[in-house]
Amino acid sequence: MTLIQKIKDFLKLKKNNNVTLQEIYHHFKQEKQSTIRGRLNEYVSVPREIIRTGKGRYMLVGAEVSAIIETSDVNESLNRIIEADIKYDLIFLDIPYNLAGQKGGNRNLANYNLIEPSEFNEILPKIESLLKDQNSQLYFMIASGKSSIKKANEYINCFNNTGLNLAAQGSYTKTFSNGNICNMGKHEMPPELIQIYSRSGNLFKPSKTKLDFKLVRPPLPKQGGYPTQKPLKMMKQIIRQATNIKGLVLDLFGGSGVTLEASIKLSRKCHIFDISENSVENFILKKIQ
Repeated sequence: MTLIQKIKDFLKLKKNNNVTLQEIYHHFKQEKQSTIRGRLNEYVSVPREIIRTGKGRYMLVGAEVSAIIETSDVNESLNRIIEADIKYDLIFLDIPYNLAGQKGGNRNLANYNLIEPSEFNEILPKIESLLKDQNSQLYFMIASGKSSIKKANEYINCFNNTGLNLAAQGSYTKTFSNGNICNMGKHEMPPELIQIYSRSGNLFKPSKTKLDFKLVRPPLPKQGGYPTQKPLKMMKQIIRQATNIKGLVLDLFGGSGVTLEASIKLSRKCHIFDISENSVENFILKKIQ
């Protein structure tokens, strides 16, 4: 039996298949530590079976594992994924952007760490590097109201500094249960932009791609919901049209957990992060419980 197979068997015996590198060293103390690291590093990228979930920490990913959930800052997350050389079929980006209307009203994102265009410009090339191939899709959502569109374009212009090309643009319109468009005072709430990027500039499934959504808004925080949650129906459609079964989905700002829920329901694998332990514990984990 090869060393890597022995390590796999050892991981299977551990709770949640999660074990530190020091534990592996101790269990296989007859082997050189450099040899152990070498075998592990051969298997830390998808679609292989072992991935690195943190410094000196690994997880065995078999057919029974549907998701990896982590509490982490986006820069920390990106550096870890890049080091592990994991690639994704779909990256969903609904970033905590700093636009008009984010610090009051029904959602009130004042307590969240908002990302400025300059910060987004720095992390976007790293995010691009995580796409699996030329046709892997990146979905980016942002508000498009009159008071916010000028700064929203600053975020959108960050894509000009990458190798990504706009494949299509759509929208998400929020409605009440009676079908009326949600309002902001006396005015109808403008739709959110949905922009689809890939290196090739092509859609993954052109004939099956839905671009515009008009759906009932998920519950607001005062109703027990998450401030920026997207409708499950929309996320399922996005994942269905951007990936195949067993495809790998990444959500770096996944606080509501809806990307995870949609992925599991569609037999995709989801790697999801959020900086807030409260979001992970009370929204993301509850989606799979």
